[in-house]
Amino acid sequence: MADQTDQICNQLLQPFETIPNKARELSTLIKADLLCKLPVAGGEETKFPILKDFIYTSEEVRRSTIAMQISYALSDPIGDAVIGTGSEDMMHSSVDALIRFLLQIFVKALGGRLPIEFDRNRADPKSTTKGRDRPDFLCWTREVLLFKGEEKGDAKDFDLAVEELQSKFNVFDPMCFGDIPFMICYAAAGPKICFYAIDGSPDAGNQLDRLIPLTNMLKMDHRRDRVTILHTVINITRIMLTVSTKIPNNIIPLGKRRKTGETTITFFDDFVEKKIPRNHLPYANDDTRIHFLVRMYKHAKGYSGLVQIKDEPILKRRGSYKVFMTTRGLNILPKNEGELKAMSKSIITGLVRLHRGNFVHRDIRTPNILYVPYEKNFKYVLIDFEHGGYNGENMSDEWLNCWDDKTLTNTGQYTFLSDMYQFGKMLEGFDNMLMSVEGNDFVTNLKAKKLNAQKALQHAWIKGL
Repeated sequence: MADQTDQICNQLLQPFETIPNKARELSTLIKADLLCKLPVAGGEETKFPILKDFIYTSEEVRRSTIAMQISYALSDPIGDAVIGTGSEDMMHSSVDALIRFLLQIFVKALGGRLPIEFDRNRADPKSTTKGRDRPDFLCWTREVLLFKGEEKGDAKDFDLAVEELQSKFNVFDPMCFGDIPFMICYAAAGPKICFYAIDGSPDAGNQLDRLIPLTNMLKMDHRRDRVTILHTVINITRIMLTVSTKIPNNIIPLGKRRKTGETTITFFDDFVEKKIPRNHLPYANDDTRIHFLVRMYKHAKGYSGLVQIKDEPILKRRGSYKVFMTTRGLNILPKNEGELKAMSKSIITGLVRLHRGNFVHRDIRTPNILYVPYEKNFKYVLIDFEHGGYNGENMSDEWLNCWDDKTLTNTGQYTFLSDMYQFGKMLEGFDNMLMSVEGNDFVTNLKAKKLNAQKALQHAWIKGL
């Protein structure tokens, strides 16, 4: 008999008619009746009469993936796993059976209609400071962190789980949340679990006022409460499905690890962590490399148009290179010549500073330029110094993919004018926006290596900005 999971999920997960605008409005949606009973595979409604109003078994659904998962979530091993063990790993498994596995089924059944992703933080909490920990469970809706959880192995640590809900990832920056003024979350410890909303509205008050209970305290070792947990997760999914339509396209995904090649970027409340395996850090075979990067990032500190760091870069001998940046921006490119001028002025202002320190960037491309909305004037920022160097170094054997046969000097050196040439080549890619005579002249002179950074700032195309 065909698996009925897709049909069941589509019936359960209809969007709500209204999009919630306040955290306190979520309580009504969380408690809303399900659109149908939950299917099970093993006749649990007969074994456990207390559940008969909420679940059902039939020949059509009992072999479906969702029915088997719900039967598993209601089974005795879940309760046995969390009671009295104090094991956080066991705790994760128990919560996953009630939350994450169900979400996985929903995503597969609805496909692109349910644009969510989730992750677990399995890092050793002793290895980082509390401020840099990620929540134990994270779920994004179109890049917005809309659902998170904190888990502890021992029931006596429930208050600590609640405290961490309020201390991790609850700064409602519009770059991370758009106009959504809430986040749904849960705290779990031993068999205890409770769902909350964090109020992100400007008038929410202090931290204690911001945490709004959405359910009573529930016990994962009680079958009736397990049904309530499943009910809650289904309605949370409906909320995520409902609000997904109002999320803008350009969002910084708070807490998410993004990987580009061997580089991993993780976004936190007020900084970004960049991590590269030691053997993939450019020029890492040079023992002085980390000292160079410290100097280059420190030279940029406090100057417009350049990425800003929170802590100095570090390189562990057998581990990874890390740098913590306070600059958080979006990969938004200019849409017209005016914005292209603004970007050019910002980046060249940054290059003036780098070149004064005898530094060159060497990797000037659009992926290495961010748009930072909160900056008042210089809203575009040059990032990724890891391929940087000193003016005049011979690079004949170290070509980057974005270079061409005019990037280096005739003797193979990368110079200040090489940076300007690379920037000119990048601007040439916006040729549909270079409508003015001054704009085309600016690019032509950059590519002819006739303008250093200081002279470029005086060019008529951007001087008046």
